[in-house]
Amino acid sequence: MSARGRQVGAIPRIDAEGVREAWVLHRGALGDSVLTWPVLRHLVRSGVETTFVADPAKAELASACVGVRALSAESPEMIALWREGGSLRGRPGAGLVLDYEHGASQARDARVKRMFPRARVVPMPQACGGETLRAFVEAHPLARVETREREGEEASGGAIVLHVGAGSDAKRWAMANWCELHERLCDDGAGVVAIAGEVERERFSRTDAGFFQRMGGRWVETLGELREIVDGARAFVGNDSGPTHLAAQMGVATLALFGATDVRAWAPVGPSVRVVGRLGAWGSVEEVARELSAMMS
Repeated sequence: MSARGRQVGAIPRIDAEGVREAWVLHRGALGDSVLTWPVLRHLVRSGVETTFVADPAKAELASACVGVRALSAESPEMIALWREGGSLRGRPGAGLVLDYEHGASQARDARVKRMFPRARVVPMPQACGGETLRAFVEAHPLARVETREREGEEASGGAIVLHVGAGSDAKRWAMANWCELHERLCDDGAGVVAIAGEVERERFSRTDAGFFQRMGGRWVETLGELREIVDGARAFVGNDSGPTHLAAQMGVATLALFGATDVRAWAPVGPSVRVVGRLGAWGSVEEVARELSAMMS
């Protein structure tokens, strides 16, 4: 079951006082992984040596952007947590474990306790955005993302990035709308880059692929490549998707388009985020263009 199919509760207050070493255990999609970053950032800025155990590319992304130590959940030393029969290596130095996988099975929970015998293990609710994550950030000021300052040549040279993909077709704004927005921005003289991931390459209909080709769309194959594109963006426009959460958490001016999911639960969290649309009501091209202009002014 996906994270969005599970119960989402309040994020517990994280008291890092006196903790020297913390481990955060999480496996999930890109968006869910990025939504753990405020928690990771709070720990790192509190002076805690923090290890993030996740799928390899997502662990490395968090390391590059937040400063945690990355450790692959598939590494020999960690795979024993998820699979029966492995040899557990104890981590007696850990004082805190935040476990996003807690409750998956009693056997796994017992293995976590054996691996971290002296740690306080905190069961974490499924990673989420919206009001729940904002409440956590308000209670933990060190978790905040700084507004990214882009001045002079850098500001004028950055492109507006349009990410047209999403984890499901239902969460995608219509491709005809993306194409119209792209044309309007180009006509206004803005630098624009339309991107999509490898999943969309296989999922797009022939019509959608035609719209993407018309925009001169770029296929993004790795998280490292995605990070470079987002980092160089003047602004980012995307659906309710992992890359949109990434842009918000990297401090990029982010415009999120909603229509199939609840903004209150899943809106991106960052220093410069705006939302167009709501559950059951997508925004128009005119609304998106107007909000984007206001965000960049």
